[in-house]
Amino acid sequence: MVKLKEIAEELGAEMLHIGRPVKTVEQATRGTGASPRQVIKSLVIISERGPLLVIVDGESMVSMRKLRKLFGSCRFARPNEVKALTGYEVGGVPPVGVPLRTIIDSRVLENEYVIGGGGAVDKLLRIRPQKIAEYQKAEIREVKD
Repeated sequence: MVKLKEIAEELGAEMLHIGRPVKTVEQATRGTGASPRQVIKSLVIISERGPLLVIVDGESMVSMRKLRKLFGSCRFARPNEVKALTGYEVGGVPPVGVPLRTIIDSRVLENEYVIGGGGAVDKLLRIRPQKIAEYQKAEIREVKD
């Protein structure tokens, strides 16, 4: 967790302590005043070509069909796999500091800032999406439905 705080500071991001579990886009919008489009989901996908961190905005669903075209067979990681691959529980996975190949849906970059997982279910991270892309060396693709 200390590492995420350091990464956030380095990237000019802000840790938001919500004080209650925030596991859905709706809870994140209520807790921060952000729009669903500004909330991002950091999803762990198991693909034929290895595990992926896929980031989409809160109004969108990830398209498994589009991911399959890019990475072969794909499925959502199970909670124990998410923890093993990222070090974080489902609902707390941040968009930065995760050692996985990262794919960001192009629509996410249309926001000035986004709200994502903050390393724990009661914390969120407010960050510029370009900083996520740079830090994670992310690939920008259209992967939403």
